[in-house]
Amino acid sequence: MSDNNSDQASTDDKVIVDWRSFLTWMTTSLLIYGFLSGLAILLLPFGTFAQYSVLIHTAVGILSSIPMCWLLYLHWHRRNKNIPPMVGRIAIVVTALFAICILAGITVSFQAVFGTWVTPAIRNVHLVTGLLLGLAVVAHLVPVILRYRDRLTPATVRRRVRHKFVAVGVSGIAVLFVITYVLAELETPATNFQAFDDDYSWLFDEDRPFWPSQAGILNPPWQSRLHESLRQALDDAQLTALQAELTNWKSTDGGPISALRTAIESIDANDLLQRQLLQILGEAEIDLKQSGAVRPEALTGSAGCGASGCHETIYKEWVPSAHGFAATDVLFRRVQQILSDTEGSEQTRLCAGCHDPVALVSGARVGTPGKDHLQATYEGDSCLVCHSTVSTASGEDGGNGGYELQIPDRYLFEQDESVFRQFLNHFLLRSYAFHHVTTYTRPLYKSSEFCAACHKQTPLPGVRTSAGIAQEQNEYDSWREGRWYHEEDEQLRIECRECHMPLVDSDDPASGDEHDTYRSSSDGKHRSHRMLGSNMYIPVVQDLPGGQEQAEQTIAWLRGELEIPEIEDKWDTGPIVKIEIVAPDEVKPGELVNLRLHLHNNKTGHEFPAGLLDVLESWVELTVEDNLGNVLMQLGDEKVVNPSLDAPVIYKADWYDSQGLPIERHKLWEVVGASYRRVLDSEEEDIVDVPFRCPSLARPRLSGSASEAGAGERKSDVVFAIENDVITELKITARLLFRKANPEFLALIYDLETPVEPPVIELNKVTHVIRIVP
Repeated sequence: MSDNNSDQASTDDKVIVDWRSFLTWMTTSLLIYGFLSGLAILLLPFGTFAQYSVLIHTAVGILSSIPMCWLLYLHWHRRNKNIPPMVGRIAIVVTALFAICILAGITVSFQAVFGTWVTPAIRNVHLVTGLLLGLAVVAHLVPVILRYRDRLTPATVRRRVRHKFVAVGVSGIAVLFVITYVLAELETPATNFQAFDDDYSWLFDEDRPFWPSQAGILNPPWQSRLHESLRQALDDAQLTALQAELTNWKSTDGGPISALRTAIESIDANDLLQRQLLQILGEAEIDLKQSGAVRPEALTGSAGCGASGCHETIYKEWVPSAHGFAATDVLFRRVQQILSDTEGSEQTRLCAGCHDPVALVSGARVGTPGKDHLQATYEGDSCLVCHSTVSTASGEDGGNGGYELQIPDRYLFEQDESVFRQFLNHFLLRSYAFHHVTTYTRPLYKSSEFCAACHKQTPLPGVRTSAGIAQEQNEYDSWREGRWYHEEDEQLRIECRECHMPLVDSDDPASGDEHDTYRSSSDGKHRSHRMLGSNMYIPVVQDLPGGQEQAEQTIAWLRGELEIPEIEDKWDTGPIVKIEIVAPDEVKPGELVNLRLHLHNNKTGHEFPAGLLDVLESWVELTVEDNLGNVLMQLGDEKVVNPSLDAPVIYKADWYDSQGLPIERHKLWEVVGASYRRVLDSEEEDIVDVPFRCPSLARPRLSGSASEAGAGERKSDVVFAIENDVITELKITARLLFRKANPEFLALIYDLETPVEPPVIELNKVTHVIRIVP
């Protein structure tokens, strides 16, 4: 018994030594703080407190890792001879958890500082082992404290030491959380909304500031406050009746306040309540003007996506793309200025919804005469505009910028120019990425309906705007009626992104997506943000970074030279438009050649060409030459200003206005119809007949019959005969040509006397040889 008492006393002494140790106080406190702050990071909503918790949690974990290891060593050295075998095995498991947690945490921090992303598996290992370790430490400490609570020798000393241990440990944890709270409170909260200018034009109703663009903001503060006021004023039955009245309301009928005003008139409410509700709506109109515009900073900063080292490749792809220069495109800017000068700057909001959305929702399209509002141009379709879109209108109501933005909560220091704060911001983005991922990744982005918001223009009947009287372009509905849309079988469908955003090899954090068709979570690819279409002109003309490469890839894309492996079983190979020359293999001199061209829309899922049909044009150049290289006939010569005068076929549109006059300078707001419009619908075939007569190099002779016009006159029919056996064949060449902007348009836009010569791209070329039989 004496030996047992001696061993117990020895153990008691070691416990007291541990509890008196400052090292024990500090490390135990930090360890429990790490557990609790980890829970806070995991469970609390995204915000400044959670982000500062990440930073302090990381700093505490790294700085305390060595003291913790030293304490663990001392603890084992003092106790390993005096603990039961089962307790020893548990201690080994806890030690292993500690080692794994610390190593995983250091790895996460290292990747967040020096890498571009944090490996999810390592982050999860750190999370799980940290939670288990925290529970194990608490489970270990509580019994120890309770076990020694009632021991008598030496009771006073033990009690005092134990109380001090607990007090210091709790104080340390509390201090760290207080520091976190104070830092979060001192941080100036980001303000995402601002007031409209006092002279902002409200031509399209007091509650539709962005109209005639159908772009909108999801639950802006003024609207949330309006709904809360209505909930306080109405009972459940009245709210249900109000919601029922709003069900059939369409955006073309008016804005949200107008909808509520009409609905309120229909519900059962006494005069006093009616007046109260109308007062609430009046206050909401004032609130809208004071806080309904979005601060530009909330949706800009695309360069930061590349500068952070995370999405550098994607950013470089986006810069010279049509989405990147949508607002700075000089042709767009000039057309907008014409619209503003002739119709009023409010009308430019329709175009801004897709070309310059940040300027639109920030209230920069003021609409006041004399204000140079068009200078407020931002980043085009910025990263945050597209990746903050949460819904798009569908069906007949879709298009015309019919999307809804949810203004995102930004990470700390995101727009701070301090090098250190930028470092902290990048660290947070990588180590605490769940908010970034869930905010900017949505299933909507994988659908063609997402693209339809801007790639569908529809008339706006009954709206006080000259813009949108007629439909000029609509790639979305053309796709739905084309060969790649299969409503009943998604496996056969080819969406917009699968053609225009093909997969490219990548080490970008956005690479891999197990929920995307044709992909896995570790495929090492991302979808190209070049958005290849048909614009090879602006990236080069405006000397955009990477513009030359963008143009080259666009040209290769237009020629059908870029294949897409993931859809090769659905997509045809070869050029986007196939050409077949149907003509005889041999012909006699003077014989009529019945030449026929077959043009087949081979690849595009919508009409070809697509886009601004009054600006771009595609046509066939047809050349007939003999085997000596003499050009006998040439139609649609690419070197002439206007090939439509004699080209066998040209794909474009000629719009006209209400006076029947042709539309110039892309004045879409004056369009009421088309005098000429020719395109190739998806998988459509166009047949063009171009008959010609086989010529002769011999001296022509006139026919011997007298002309019916009078004596002595001869008919002018030429009868050909081959007397030179050197001319043995005719070579027919058909080339499909394309240019993004025709010379007449550019000359008018740039106000030039001499037409500009935009680049002409050869999309396809075929030949056919006819032997001449003497």
